[in-house]
Amino acid sequence: MNFAERYGPWALVAGASEGLGAAFADECAKRGTNVVLVARRRQLLEETAARIRAEHHVETRVLTADLGRADIGELVASVTNDIEVGLLIYNAAAAPTGPFVDVPLDEHIVNIAVNVTTPTVLSHMLAKKMVQRGRGGIVLVSSGAALGGMKVFVSYAAAKAYELILGEGLWDELRDHGVDALGYVVGATATPHFIASSKLDAVTATGARTPQQVAERLFEVLGTGPRGHSHPEDEGRAAANAALPRAEVVAATGRLTSSLWP
Repeated sequence: MNFAERYGPWALVAGASEGLGAAFADECAKRGTNVVLVARRRQLLEETAARIRAEHHVETRVLTADLGRADIGELVASVTNDIEVGLLIYNAAAAPTGPFVDVPLDEHIVNIAVNVTTPTVLSHMLAKKMVQRGRGGIVLVSSGAALGGMKVFVSYAAAKAYELILGEGLWDELRDHGVDALGYVVGATATPHFIASSKLDAVTATGARTPQQVAERLFEVLGTGPRGHSHPEDEGRAAANAALPRAEVVAATGRLTSSLWP
């Protein structure tokens, strides 16, 4: 069974207008799947969809929507009910930045909606049909922030930890039904947002990978286990940190985030 037979005929990529989400959509299309792209910036989304159609000769559909909306499940269903979505890649994120008590509560709540509620809703909705067909895949794109408490990004790290563990649990529950699930831990990546917000040069100073490299790596680890890392060396670093006192690890992470994003 080739990729499109196992994970097609359609893939749905949430957070797909540019950067990493667009790279995920590209990699799906390269492998012969049609792509539903979901994001909130209409012009970028439509430009990305048009480019993918032209370069890869697949069908695309777009849904312009804020992924924190309470009715996001109904909106996604409205553009997917007549097609088979064999792969969900949930790449959207909201990241409140700054001291926890100084960030408005509404921003923390949006973070929970985008990083916790919506991936749960979409996974629940699409996994049912995948289980019935006996094939498919669910990728929940998490972050290195999920591996421990993180100063400056307190609620973001907590929400991404939920997303990571949700992906791992789905891997164990769904694998006997022919469905691959994965919590995908993404390290520093040279996305437009990262480059704009970081004090450092995103590639040379931090060792960040390009969105294309991170997307390609996803398809190497999909189907191999409950957790995958976008940077192979990150897995070893995470294991090493797990053996250290938590206070030491969290404090070191906090010093790094404070230096990069004041």
